[in-house]
Amino acid sequence: MADILILGGHGKVALLAEPMLIEAGHNVHAVIRNPDHVADVEQTGAQAIVADLESLDQAGVDALLEGFDVVVWSAGAGGGSPERTWAVDRDAAMKVVDAVARSGARLVMVSYFGASLDHGVSPDEPFYAYAEAKALVDEAIRERVGDFVILQPSSLTLDDETGIELDEPEGSIESGEIPRATVARLIAETVEHPGLSRVSIRCNGGDTPVREALASLAG
Repeated sequence: MADILILGGHGKVALLAEPMLIEAGHNVHAVIRNPDHVADVEQTGAQAIVADLESLDQAGVDALLEGFDVVVWSAGAGGGSPERTWAVDRDAAMKVVDAVARSGARLVMVSYFGASLDHGVSPDEPFYAYAEAKALVDEAIRERVGDFVILQPSSLTLDDETGIELDEPEGSIESGEIPRATVARLIAETVEHPGLSRVSIRCNGGDTPVREALASLAG
């Protein structure tokens, strides 16, 4: 059993992942910003923690993460203003990266398919802040965190859960779609594969069961 902290605990993916992790026997806490969402989170079996990642300083983030074996980042500004995207998807996420690097927890980062320092998005485009923030954070994880898995799913849908199609070898597939329920399964199954570490998993929805696909990566 692992003590797991999910950041962004009221998001669509997180609400699907939480009961999966509970069913697997883990102790799950979920960080939410809005106290009105406590009941929604606790219906999944997770314990809610009300905290605003955007306003916490580094010491506050360190304290929030203390004692957890696994930290899952499923938070985000949700396509808000560039200023809030920088504040959440870059600045708050960087504090989490620094805290995990010190604590030694395992970090599971939910990123996106195209995350890369050479993402090619123009600074004039609305998507630039998100693309740049995610690329910078993913790179910081690779440089500073000892035990991590970066999940890079393609465009999210509300379809029923599927298997996945891995981008193996890298560049073998183009970005498509993947159900949020499948990304939730990826989170849950990543926790069950402790030998899967220091990897990025780029994928679409597909036919290969998630557990089978991750087992192949874990070697």
